[in-house]
Amino acid sequence: MRSKDTKHRHRVAVGGRNVVLSTRNPLITWLAKNELTLSFAAIFIVRTCSWLGFAWPQLFLTLQHSSPNSHRFTRGACDVWFVINWIFQILAARSIMLHNVLPLIPQYFGVKSSRSQRRFGETGWFLCYIVLSWSIGFSIWRDSPYYMNTRHLYANYPEDHVLMPYSLKWYYLVQTAFWISNLYTIFVEERRKDHMEMLTHHVVTIALVVLSYTFHFTRFGHVFMLVMDFPDVFLSLAKLVRYLGNEMAPNILFGLFTISWVATKHYLCIKMMISIWTEGIFEVPMEKRFPHCPDSYASYPIVGFMWAILCVLQAVLIYWFVMILKVLEKVLIKGEDAADERSDEESDSEDEAKPNDTGRSN
Repeated sequence: MRSKDTKHRHRVAVGGRNVVLSTRNPLITWLAKNELTLSFAAIFIVRTCSWLGFAWPQLFLTLQHSSPNSHRFTRGACDVWFVINWIFQILAARSIMLHNVLPLIPQYFGVKSSRSQRRFGETGWFLCYIVLSWSIGFSIWRDSPYYMNTRHLYANYPEDHVLMPYSLKWYYLVQTAFWISNLYTIFVEERRKDHMEMLTHHVVTIALVVLSYTFHFTRFGHVFMLVMDFPDVFLSLAKLVRYLGNEMAPNILFGLFTISWVATKHYLCIKMMISIWTEGIFEVPMEKRFPHCPDSYASYPIVGFMWAILCVLQAVLIYWFVMILKVLEKVLIKGEDAADERSDEESDSEDEAKPNDTGRSN
């Protein structure tokens, strides 16, 4: 009899790869089996047609809507094609790192569990992306006029916010592609206990990124993404070390993760949310607000709607923080190791389950 914890488990044979899905949806299963082929095919077609001299591939390969006589960019419908191109590139990079590169590390350290190798690859890929994207985002922020200054997140809106430097627009669109790709990858990884909360988090994050980009609130969104991503570095490192069998280092890293979580995802995020009403409304006078000023979307209904989405995100973060406190209770009071409360629904005993010829586990 299939246990309650394994009702979402779906092991799939993908060219000998170590894959377990969180759904039995035929489309997701087909995509999981062909994701690298499809991604490379899309990239190859675009690159080849560009090399042959066709104009349309430039929609996918270069930033559009540049401002005349400047090196800055506006927003526009053609940005969608650039995002689509990066979705394929991110999925291709993830597939290669997940299945061909990162598993070599736990294998080198003698980790035999296929589940640990798979989880190491998934977490390792996420860490690689977050470290790279956060470093790029921080570099852009450091050179910006709103570095360490919340007032300048809103100053001279909308005039100074309509046009973006190349680096900020590139960063924003790539981040959009990454979070959209996560709506797919969340179903091609083992289901966690907080699957619905994670799905909600991804949807809310995409909504915030897209709306802040559309409404010219990219300065706020840029800093908010940096604040949100920082603690994930420590959690990912703690997981990776734990998958390699170390017992002490994960506890230390989890402690650093908890401190950074409170400092960023709660204190700084809430501080930024409050600044919308304590600084934003004073920096954007009535004549610069919607509908009185062209290109302005600063109005109580629009900002209030985005603030409500931020509150939903904060509610998910509070739920996760309660789970973090449960882990701390295990470590500090019960003397157990730090293990993520959002762990997979499947037990380790199922690690060696073999797929049958149809790709489904027995």
